[in-house]
Amino acid sequence: MHPDDLLEELKANATARKAKNLDIIHAVCREQYERGSRDFSVATISKISTERGGPVKSTIHNRTGDDFKGLIQAWANHTGGVTRKVRKAPENPLFGVLDKIPDPAVRAVMGAVLAENKKLRGQVNLLKANTHVVIDRTTKQTDVPQGSIQTLPASSGLTREEQDALRHAISDRLIQDEGWSQDDHGRILNARGRAIYRIGYVNAIRKMLGDDVSQAK
Repeated sequence: MHPDDLLEELKANATARKAKNLDIIHAVCREQYERGSRDFSVATISKISTERGGPVKSTIHNRTGDDFKGLIQAWANHTGGVTRKVRKAPENPLFGVLDKIPDPAVRAVMGAVLAENKKLRGQVNLLKANTHVVIDRTTKQTDVPQGSIQTLPASSGLTREEQDALRHAISDRLIQDEGWSQDDHGRILNARGRAIYRIGYVNAIRKMLGDDVSQAK
């Protein structure tokens, strides 16, 4: 249905106040079309509408705002526009996947996996650039002449944000907020005592970050 026809149909059974708000939404959408914009998202339309005394974002999203959403959708269909803002792709598209994982436990694990993957890629690139460098992740001293081995921290290649994300994944605050607990073996348990992460999980992340493993409970 053409937006103009839908507007008249919606106003036929609307109160005077709602009819005025429908006119404002209709005018905003028309201006979006005339300026060549394809953005008919509720966020954008409601922002302009609010400046003109029309419906705010929460009003449009409420159950009583179906007529407003329907009118916006009609304009989007009529002009080939979109009703959702297109999110800017993150620097690494893989990390954008984390935003779509609702479970914080799974999100933390995937974040650690992606961070480890980036760290390993950094080490590989370092080896390519310096083929004579030996990466030694052990703490045991050997008789190898000093300067012939370069020891890299486990967190090499991770950004500060990625390191902070890993620390958050094993932080007391997150564990407490989720109703989890940590045992002496580095496992994370849920409220029923079932292991969410296997033995050594906390210690592994601490070693990866170069933190003191003795801090683990």
